[in-house]
Amino acid sequence: MLSPAPEDANPTQQQRRGMRSAIVAQIFACFAYLAFSNGLLLLYFKAHDFSGSLTMTLLALLPATQFVVLLPSAYWADRRGKRRAGLIGIAANVAGFTLLTCTGWLSGTAAAAGIVAGLTVYSLGYALNTAVWYALLSPVVPPGMRGGFFGKLRLTWQSAGIVFGIACTWILTEDSPMIVFQAIFAICTVALAVRTIFYARIPELEQPRQRTHGLRNAVLEVMRTKGFTSFACYIFLLALFTSNAPALFGLIEKEALRFSDKDVAWMGNLLMAGSVGGFVIGGKMVDRLGTKPVFLLCHFSFALVLWCFLLRGLIPLPPPVLLGALNAAFGGVTAASSIAISSELLALAPYENKALATAFCMTLFSGGQAMSGWVSAGAVKLGIFAERWGFLGQELGPYDALLLVFGVLVVLLVVSLGLVPSVIAKAQWVPKGD
Repeated sequence: MLSPAPEDANPTQQQRRGMRSAIVAQIFACFAYLAFSNGLLLLYFKAHDFSGSLTMTLLALLPATQFVVLLPSAYWADRRGKRRAGLIGIAANVAGFTLLTCTGWLSGTAAAAGIVAGLTVYSLGYALNTAVWYALLSPVVPPGMRGGFFGKLRLTWQSAGIVFGIACTWILTEDSPMIVFQAIFAICTVALAVRTIFYARIPELEQPRQRTHGLRNAVLEVMRTKGFTSFACYIFLLALFTSNAPALFGLIEKEALRFSDKDVAWMGNLLMAGSVGGFVIGGKMVDRLGTKPVFLLCHFSFALVLWCFLLRGLIPLPPPVLLGALNAAFGGVTAASSIAISSELLALAPYENKALATAFCMTLFSGGQAMSGWVSAGAVKLGIFAERWGFLGQELGPYDALLLVFGVLVVLLVVSLGLVPSVIAKAQWVPKGD
């Protein structure tokens, strides 16, 4: 491997300020974003007495919105300015979480409508940020510093999110009153507003370029890249079979096992803590083994965690200890898988349309996430699975049936690893849009 050029290791003062601002901006963004995965939004929906199927449907609105608007957002931002698009996105984030906070004073259909509006507005802003984030930072972070910088970026905001999640558990109770959730979401809203200050300090070192061809032709050009479309299809299927598992974990903990709000929040914190370890281990594994062995190991690890959750009554450990360990393990496997995905993605993406190519891949990944939640919600709503069924002496429910199905499907998906070209490349820490 060639050594980086001297300028790669010696960023300008403007680049240094931009990198510092990016890290601080992500710290203020993570509180709201992680509410989707650490159980806070799930508990908020249950406090409104929403059903499990409606809860999963609402949690899938974020990836569903990304699936629809991510590509047009990336194309528009390339023409109008990436930082400008990101600031518009942050304004939408603030408006969305403001709506979510205010729905605490509503109930029934009015609350559901307000939550849908708030989630949709937030998700539109999140899609704008995701579409431009990597392209905005690409010229700011010298190539020779990208691995270390993006690793620091991801670990910093993830650690800040864990600290915030732990702080939230101290104010949650057995069945927390609505005002508690409103206070938490108000803090998230203020943090998003503060993010604007630091995001605006990130320099846009590449000026917007006028494209000579339309979005359709640009996407077709990306799809013709060797191995790229097949890999995008693979990560769509992987997201479809794995991404709704944390929501199923939370619903089982709250509805079947009668965990308190505080306990469910702790499970979400452990999931995030596991992901921190997964990022480090996954990066080292990709560097040593390449992406395909890591994907293979992750497939069987996903299935093992899902099935252990299903067999929780047969494992001689206290439920909080066992489920906490399984949440942490799932977070670790998801993180390791994301490192393999991002490494493969950056190695495959064409140089000329890298922003659009990554947006294309993330569009399919988001589609898999949304479909995972909505398929699960539809199956529960339609009563496809029995409300009570027995398995090895355990009494289980429809959420457990979904874990069983997803565990089988993610193992069968191993055959699709032929879709992964497995370009040899060092682990890449793709920065999140929020």
